[in-house]
Amino acid sequence: MKNSSEKMAEPLIAKEAQKGIRAMEKEEKFVSKKLWDEGKIVADRFHLHGAYKTRRKISDFFKLAKSGTITGAADNDPAGIVTYTQVGAFAGYSLLWLMLLSLPMLSVVEEMSARVGVITKKGINRVVRENYGFKFAVFLALITAVANILTIGADLAGMAEVFHIVTGYSAALFVVVIALILAYVLVQKNYKVLSRYLFLLTPIFLLYIVSGVMVDPEWGEIVKNTLIPSFPHGSQYLMMAVGLLGTTISPYLIFWQASEEIEDHKGVKELRQEGKGVWLGMLFAHIVFYFIIVASGAVFFGQNNLLQTAGDAAQALRPAVGIWAMLFYSLGIIGAGIIAIPVLAASTGYVIKDAMHWAGGLNMREDKARSFYTVIILALMVGLVIALCGIQPVKALVYSQVLNGFLMPFLLFALLKVCNNRKILGRFVNNIWSNIITWLAIVVMLGFDIILVLEWLK
Repeated sequence: MKNSSEKMAEPLIAKEAQKGIRAMEKEEKFVSKKLWDEGKIVADRFHLHGAYKTRRKISDFFKLAKSGTITGAADNDPAGIVTYTQVGAFAGYSLLWLMLLSLPMLSVVEEMSARVGVITKKGINRVVRENYGFKFAVFLALITAVANILTIGADLAGMAEVFHIVTGYSAALFVVVIALILAYVLVQKNYKVLSRYLFLLTPIFLLYIVSGVMVDPEWGEIVKNTLIPSFPHGSQYLMMAVGLLGTTISPYLIFWQASEEIEDHKGVKELRQEGKGVWLGMLFAHIVFYFIIVASGAVFFGQNNLLQTAGDAAQALRPAVGIWAMLFYSLGIIGAGIIAIPVLAASTGYVIKDAMHWAGGLNMREDKARSFYTVIILALMVGLVIALCGIQPVKALVYSQVLNGFLMPFLLFALLKVCNNRKILGRFVNNIWSNIITWLAIVVMLGFDIILVLEWLK
């Protein structure tokens, strides 16, 4: 039993303890601010053993490029492959200059996203909510979720079509099984393990390079159209341009990149190495994109027809692998879908949980982040319903990327505001070149969007 003097002393002891805690917190904030201002931020206890310290071996090169290449492969999803094939078939080489332009755009945007994650240790939409308000964060979450879910549905439909063509089995059964497996993998937090094996599938896309060379294209025309911009008229050409930009600079990649940096516990010291990894991954993705258009343009352009099926699109690989074209194309489509769909679903979970201030992350158990995992499952299930609605896969894949092209400028503007705010990033705000390239991306994408809308209204 406590005597009366002890009982009277308890409030005083508690009060002094609170004062001590506040003093410690104040001192901690002072030291952190001093280190921040002097640019001497060091890796915290999670970052003491960074993943990238030396890059002297060939194996180190692949470790450096792996995360960027996985992101690039996720960008190279079924919607992307079909869109690039459709661009080559309808516009030939006339839009190749956009690929040269989009490489620095995408690389800078992904580097900005990675930087926000590493410096703030917060998802981009959480940073937006804390600094620019709940309504703005919800707006970004909604447009990203819509774009992601429609792309999931289109990707599942495309995967189902190629599976049916190759095997003859039910496309509906396949797409249901794939959706359920991916949902299980994400909830059980095995996606990162799976991605290591899926990394081995990415070289399949190099077949488009071989195919592009073997069809003996007009290299003079290719170089000319790569270096000299052309502006074809007509709504179909403009829609191809918007779709090309929308599938190359996709909404979900911004939120995914930042979230991955957080969950991988990347430190400030690793920023430069992460930037190199992003550039290598985006370069690989763009080389593949480029030759998909070259191969498709050489095979299909001049027939004045849009491709109708995945079987049509697979013919772009015939010069490289002959009768095996459909098999390799199918492996590429299915492999890319298995890489990309979890990224789409997870990024939907991240952007919504950050807007709503929920706990969540692929590194958390499902019982600790129920709302986050519920959003992921719902995104996959709604995408599954879209895929089972009998939509024409090729049209769905292309139109979903056109929608991305309309939504992306809003997200780029939000990212630009975050990356130029010294209250958020301190001395790690954008340099002048990052701002110029991002503004160029916004202007180019908005320009094509506006011209396309005016063409539709004629």
